[in-house]
Amino acid sequence: MDTEANQERVQMVLARVRKVWPHEVAEEWLHGYNDVLEGARPIDLVRRGRTDEVLAALEVARA
Repeated sequence: MDTEANQERVQMVLARVRKVWPHEVAEEWLHGYNDVLEGARPIDLVRRGRTDEVLAALEVARA
């Protein structure tokens, strides 16, 4: 997978998460295990190109 595109996806998701929570909380959410994602870490899914799933989990977390 293209490393530059991967990094762009990570930065885009991080920017979205930071709109919801302060920096430290956003980093924690991105690197923590997530029940909505069946125990996966959002950062790992973004790196695998599964950004849509992570953004959907973010919407669930915001609700």
